[in-house]
Amino acid sequence: MKIHSLPIVLALLGACLPLHPAIAAPDTAQAILRHLQSLPVAPASAAEVQRRCATSVQTVRQAIAAVESRAGPASLEADWLPFDRALTLLADSQSEMHLVSETHTDKAVREAAGNCVQELSALNSAFALSRKAYDRIAAIPQQGLDAATAFTLRKILIAYRIAGVEQPADVRDKVKALQERITATGLDFARNIREDATRLRFLPEDLKGVPQDFIDARKPDDDGRISLGLSYPEVFAVLEYAELRDTRRRMAKAFFNQGWPPNEAVVKQLLQQRYELARMLGYDDYATLVMQDKMIGTPARASDFLEDVQQAIAPRVTDEVARTLAFARQLDPAMDALEAGDYWYLRNKQRQAEYGYDSAQVRQYFSYDRSREGIFALVKDLFGADIRPWVTPVWHESVTAWSLHDPQGKLIGRFYLDMHPRDGKYTHAAQFPLRTGFAGGPLPVGVLVCNFPGEGPMQLRDVSTFLHEFGHLLHSLYSGGQRYGLQSMGNLQWDFIEAPSQLLEEWIYDYPTLASLSANPAGEPIPRDLFDKIESARHFGRGLSAAVELALSGVSLNFYNRAPDFDPKALYDAQWQRYVPVAMYADTHGYASFGHLDGYSAIYYTYLWSEAIALDLFTRFKAEGLRNPKTAADYRDKVLVPGASRDANQLIEDFLGRPMSLDAFREDLIKK
Repeated sequence: MKIHSLPIVLALLGACLPLHPAIAAPDTAQAILRHLQSLPVAPASAAEVQRRCATSVQTVRQAIAAVESRAGPASLEADWLPFDRALTLLADSQSEMHLVSETHTDKAVREAAGNCVQELSALNSAFALSRKAYDRIAAIPQQGLDAATAFTLRKILIAYRIAGVEQPADVRDKVKALQERITATGLDFARNIREDATRLRFLPEDLKGVPQDFIDARKPDDDGRISLGLSYPEVFAVLEYAELRDTRRRMAKAFFNQGWPPNEAVVKQLLQQRYELARMLGYDDYATLVMQDKMIGTPARASDFLEDVQQAIAPRVTDEVARTLAFARQLDPAMDALEAGDYWYLRNKQRQAEYGYDSAQVRQYFSYDRSREGIFALVKDLFGADIRPWVTPVWHESVTAWSLHDPQGKLIGRFYLDMHPRDGKYTHAAQFPLRTGFAGGPLPVGVLVCNFPGEGPMQLRDVSTFLHEFGHLLHSLYSGGQRYGLQSMGNLQWDFIEAPSQLLEEWIYDYPTLASLSANPAGEPIPRDLFDKIESARHFGRGLSAAVELALSGVSLNFYNRAPDFDPKALYDAQWQRYVPVAMYADTHGYASFGHLDGYSAIYYTYLWSEAIALDLFTRFKAEGLRNPKTAADYRDKVLVPGASRDANQLIEDFLGRPMSLDAFREDLIKK
């Protein structure tokens, strides 16, 4: 998972705006400013969360009332600014409670925060359907507006119409109530994944092949067995290295059943509620509704895109599976077919045999602290970013806090890093927004929530994920200086949103960068010859990895482009089988832990689409130099800083000097 956001009413969540003393009572303006400047990320109790929530709700209601009660001629200063301010307050109030619900160490606190998210979501739904607010914004004269303001205003008006603001009052009431239920269902879905307490117990001999440092770090139970949960470090240590197929099979089945059976009913409920919403608003299905304001536009275009990618990789996938099965039979002559739990283990073994790439050897050069230092150094080289410690309260002793400054020392924004697994915490990897910055107002604040090993080696894949999430964070912080909060990164088209983060992953394959990210226990960076093996094996398994992304994209699209009168397991398995010729276990339910079914709904295709954009953007870096300061500055200033103040297609053209092309993506898909 790459960027995390609450379920939203289209583009109406995640906004902010400067205070303007002429457009709101001083008490209201001061209350909003105080709220935006405070960061209660580490509440001591559920009661403290409830008090904070009450203050948030009261202040939000006051801000919305100020917008809806306006009379007289409509204008930017009198209507647009307080509208933007109200959305800032609402979005940031939801964001902070969402973060607490996913990261706090106390379950009672998490539950109280989740309840507050639902209460604030009800306000969001009401504001997104407020005919009074819409009429005020729609009446603002657009003649003479600068291009960025005109673009943002038009986008918001479209979002309001998509949300159903022009429907009759009784329909708007039903939509609002349904949106509230959808939010509650989404929170249930996430909680069932986060709090799955499944533990698998293995004898030491069951874990043959798993790195010894991993085993030594886990104390056996009294009977000598080692207990493992479903955090990423534990799951993939087994799936990538365990020699016994039964061990891998046990872990894979548990992993693909995370969140099940509780999420069986929850997924069905979520699909039904969103289908009802789409039909209520006059759309055939939820996929059609949610794609109205995306680059790709329609479910048909999204389906065509997936079909194009599948056709491009189909010969490669067939060849990869055949070669991997032939290789597997050299290890085990009785293996007559590949299954999902074999993929990561055989990938490692085959890559080592064909390229000399040993992931167990590679991981000795990577640790969390060293990777963090190297990533900080990379963004300093690229953008002149100076990252300094930030002294502020945190919600767990492992959480660190930092501030981002420009080359002249100006403070750009702040961020937290919550990077290691613990019970009850969000189980994947994402960038959580916390504060949305704007010119002359509060600075942006973001949070990375990941699950990397806190001590000992980490996988190169983890380093890539770290870079990816940090790309989201930079985008969020650098876009926090726009005139309006609605122009920050969080309001950009979602099928562009992954591109900057995927672009930053490309620096993994730059030796000076990887050397700066690495150090073995003796302090030595990864040697050039080992890097050359990594580089040579870069596209190994590219077909199958793309096929898995296609399968998940197909699940996302096909769960939402029809009436929910289907069996989720049957459709999930059908999409897997359509794209991935590696058997999924019959007794697993992968949709139950596919968190993107909530946040991204029908648009998981975004990852492949954004990858195509990222590779296109990277063509300029390849041509001009990965450390070229002029290129990096142009990228920062023309892609990251503008945030959502321009259409995504225009951002691409501004940087590349031409419209978007899929050529680099197509070439990468077939590259050996």
